[in-house]
Amino acid sequence: PVIVLSVGRLGEKKGTDVLLEALARLPTNLHWRLVHVGGGPLRSRLERRARALGIAQRIQWRGARTQAELLAEYRAADLFALAARVARDGDRDGLPNVLAEAQSQGLACVATKVSGIPELVENERTGLLVAPESPEEFARALQALIADPVRRRMLGEAGRQRVHAQ
Repeated sequence: PVIVLSVGRLGEKKGTDVLLEALARLPTNLHWRLVHVGGGPLRSRLERRARALGIAQRIQWRGARTQAELLAEYRAADLFALAARVARDGDRDGLPNVLAEAQSQGLACVATKVSGIPELVENERTGLLVAPESPEEFARALQALIADPVRRRMLGEAGRQRVHAQ
């Protein structure tokens, strides 16, 4: 299966619930697995939601990891996903480091057009950008890259080159 990696604290602004909804919309014959790294207050709620969506068996919740362990997770993955959003209280990520880390390891990224994310992920060049709060759009982007390993590698390599150059 294609390993989709997501890294971040399990809080509202990371949009992990949107990511789960997107994954549940993928065709059942598409072979994928989600690895999530990071703990947080919403973990049990998100695990319950994954079970309700029928995708829990495809998800590994890894919790917090050391930097060396996290680097190994990036290197083992095929694709990176971050469904960031502006939380109800206005909290948001500015420029998520995890996207730069993922790109530095050659991973194509699927992310939302929130805050500074478009400064890190160039749509159709280093990854795919979608509207926040849109599991349908996120699912289409994930499906496109899960099904196309050549495109994933091209976007990932472009991201790696950009991060190392800048």
